[in-house]
Amino acid sequence: MTDERLPEHFVVLSKVAPELMIDLKYTTHDNLIGRPLAGYSKEGVAVITEIAANSLRAMAQKLQQASIKNQLKMSAPTLIIWDTYRPDRACEDFWHWSQSECQKTKNEYYPNIDKRDFFKLGYIARKSSHSRGSTADLNIIDTATGKMLDMGTRFDFMDPLSHPDNLDVSKEVYANRQFLKKLLSDFGWLGIEQEWWHFTYTDEPYPQTYFNFDVKKY
Repeated sequence: MTDERLPEHFVVLSKVAPELMIDLKYTTHDNLIGRPLAGYSKEGVAVITEIAANSLRAMAQKLQQASIKNQLKMSAPTLIIWDTYRPDRACEDFWHWSQSECQKTKNEYYPNIDKRDFFKLGYIARKSSHSRGSTADLNIIDTATGKMLDMGTRFDFMDPLSHPDNLDVSKEVYANRQFLKKLLSDFGWLGIEQEWWHFTYTDEPYPQTYFNFDVKKY
């Protein structure tokens, strides 16, 4: 299944799991830094390790259970994916941006935090799990309505309000975050303290390898 143009064990996510909705934010200007990240082309597709892709597909299939649809109040739930594999040089791009004077996205994405502190606070890593190929940023969306599960903040909102276990959110939002975390955990994924959307597959094939190939069309 591995695409011969990709490193071994990597696949194009949409080919393995067409049920998913994919909206790669860092190929666009609609993101934390307000422009495409280094290493992401506008035609870039989501790539991820095959074992992680198969797990995401299994999760999407579980979301089709009637009991889950009723619980979520969604008729056609699936996962929406905002980022998967991220080149190592994109992480360096994040670092240099965080140290720059540019503040054009501050009001939308980090109104209460100095962006120079993102790395020490754990929101972004200079050596990111994304570059190992088995991490995804995601939520649940109803494809029938386009409505996402309410998580209280937008994706990449750098703030304590984005911490998945923060109790300073509504009961509904807290329950939604715990549902997502439990769903991912059941399939072998682990989140982080700072971001409700970020998860890594624990049985990742490259736990010590940080790749640097581009996110492009494969």
